[in-house]
Amino acid sequence: MTERRAQAPDAVAGAAPGGLRARLAAAPLVLYLAAFLAYPALVAVRLAFTDATGGAFPSLASFRVLVSDELFWRAVAGNLVVPAATVALEVVAGLALALALAWRFPGRRLVRAAVVVPFALPEIVFLTVARSLLGTRGYANGALAAAGLPAVDFLAPGTALSYATVVAVDAWRTTPVVFLILLGALAAIPEEIGEAARLDGARGFRRLAFVTLPLLGPALAAAVLLRGLDALRIFATPMVLTGAEGVPVLSTYAYHQWSDYGDDGAAAAAAMALALIAVVASIPLLRRREAA
Repeated sequence: MTERRAQAPDAVAGAAPGGLRARLAAAPLVLYLAAFLAYPALVAVRLAFTDATGGAFPSLASFRVLVSDELFWRAVAGNLVVPAATVALEVVAGLALALALAWRFPGRRLVRAAVVVPFALPEIVFLTVARSLLGTRGYANGALAAAGLPAVDFLAPGTALSYATVVAVDAWRTTPVVFLILLGALAAIPEEIGEAARLDGARGFRRLAFVTLPLLGPALAAAVLLRGLDALRIFATPMVLTGAEGVPVLSTYAYHQWSDYGDDGAAAAAAMALALIAVVASIPLLRRREAA
């Protein structure tokens, strides 16, 4: 017993340098997070609660500007509708692609690579190509004109078609993320389960509904959580395709306030509103993920 008590301080002393090394190893990450996340967030909070005209702090003047701005409420609605529709479309398309490309057929690897290409391209390049396709004088309207059909303004600001176009283009680019998650989950399902389901008579839709989808539950929850939170900060797609006011969301609204009106306070307040929506939206997603 005496020997064990005598060895205890030595063990603690030997563990101390290891703990110090761990802290030193984590120090660069902590400094990075403090410099590029914590400090800008604190500055944004201060800007949001500072009166842009009188400089008073704390003040709700910037939030009163938002509440009285119709474009802000359109941006809030857009930040709820566009991400929800985009993620829903991505899950359906990603699941369909994963199920189709899980089968072995000639050229399967080439088709898989082609599916991932939109996400592999730089975002601005992809969106420039999409605008060239869907613009008033784009290739899509050129094809319609060649077929004798009237032109369609896919990107007319504020129309239901422009919202649908933004949703479709954003889903087109990011569906590969969901596809890869679900394809990996499908590959992890043991073949014995499929054989047992086949012997029990579960085929086609019944096998998909009662065997495959329940096993894909955790992967689907992870995909929705990952893409759902990421989709809330959508910016480039509506900005490039329709401009800040065409299909407004909170990120484009904040940029609009900062770049066009020079109102840093309103821009920071809009960013805080976006952060609040992200936190509220993440709670049920995280609970669903824990349950899965």
